[in-house]
Amino acid sequence: MKFLNQKTAIYLLFGLLLISYFSCKEEKVISGTMTANELHQLNQGLIDISMEDVYNPPIATRIFAYSNLAAFEVNNHRKGKSFLAQHTGDSIFTVPDKPCPDYDLAALFAFCEVSKSLVFSEYMVDTLYNRLTQKAIVNGQSEGAIKECKEYASAVADQMKAWIKKDNYKNVKSGDQYTIHGIDSTWALTPPDYAQALEPNWHKLRPIVLKSPTEFLAPARPAFSKEKGSDFFKNATMVMDEGNLKDSLHQKTALYWDDNPNEFNDTGHNTHFKHKVSPPAHWINITRQYLQKANADLSQSITAYCAVSVAMFDGMITCWGIKYRENLIRPVTYINRYMDKNWKPLIQTPPFPEYTSGHSTVSGSASIILESLYPNTAVTDSTEVPFGFAPRNFKSATEAGREASDSCFYGGIHYKFGVDNGFANGNAIGQHILNTLTK
Repeated sequence: MKFLNQKTAIYLLFGLLLISYFSCKEEKVISGTMTANELHQLNQGLIDISMEDVYNPPIATRIFAYSNLAAFEVNNHRKGKSFLAQHTGDSIFTVPDKPCPDYDLAALFAFCEVSKSLVFSEYMVDTLYNRLTQKAIVNGQSEGAIKECKEYASAVADQMKAWIKKDNYKNVKSGDQYTIHGIDSTWALTPPDYAQALEPNWHKLRPIVLKSPTEFLAPARPAFSKEKGSDFFKNATMVMDEGNLKDSLHQKTALYWDDNPNEFNDTGHNTHFKHKVSPPAHWINITRQYLQKANADLSQSITAYCAVSVAMFDGMITCWGIKYRENLIRPVTYINRYMDKNWKPLIQTPPFPEYTSGHSTVSGSASIILESLYPNTAVTDSTEVPFGFAPRNFKSATEAGREASDSCFYGGIHYKFGVDNGFANGNAIGQHILNTLTK
């Protein structure tokens, strides 16, 4: 009887070991199932969504920034810390008690969950989310681990969504509309569509890294004047002369970087809009091209995308504050009033005040980050190929940024001081944000 009990015990123990073995095999956790390529695809997905939903440049920066910040937050959790808790001091941010089986996968899931809360075309985010799940399965991740990653990502995304709700966006979108001042120096509606002022309350949005929208400000511009010998008149003359010169190289540059996400076209009785990428989307794509050329891993890519997108977001808030405080007349209005009533800019003037240039600020903030990460590194930009342009080669991110900024002057929509000071202000903001995220 004693022998039978021992034999039975051995069989039972052996059976338990087999069950344990197969259970562990079924739920085996594999770390690092995701690569930078998945993050590139997610950001490309947001570019596609921004075009589908026709987001203007300020709104596009908000979507890119919060989505990439969600991935950055999870990426920091592997070190046992929350960037947002440390930076904002908001008690809403905590690192979940239960460790995540695959932080890379959870970071990408968090990206999707936050972006889905910000866009109209949620189904497009669902497609991206499902692709991640399938890729994890193909790469050998267990169903149990995937489920835990989704739960971890949801916990982080819920914290972020609660914090995002406090950025004053609802009041920004429902605030008072712009009132035309009717003063010689102030902005007025511009041809061809004479659209109303775009996002006049955007500067009231809460920045992410900057302490306030006035922490970094552009230098003073030339005082408005109609006098022929004044600095302001000379700057307007430069814009008019540039347009009249019709320099083919400059014109091609202006058209390449136009990046008007909703260009108005009026041919006879036919009116239509042409959708293209916005300046923020263009720089997100340039970021991808740099990361792919450098063969950057997922963690490096998360940091780069986050720094670029947050810098563009905070830079746009800063720029929009300057714009609606300065409320400066656009070149086309000034030139038509005081110099040549028939003069037209090469590209369409966007519907908001001139100083400083938003495109220049975005280009300055993004390019200095990429230049800091990849000094003196050439890049071939193919962003505009789908819109009929050949790829353009740049010796460095700084060269690309400077060209993008100058294109607004070549296109006749900004004074030279507007693009120069906007670019410099963007540089200062971008460098500060990179230093903050990587310290």
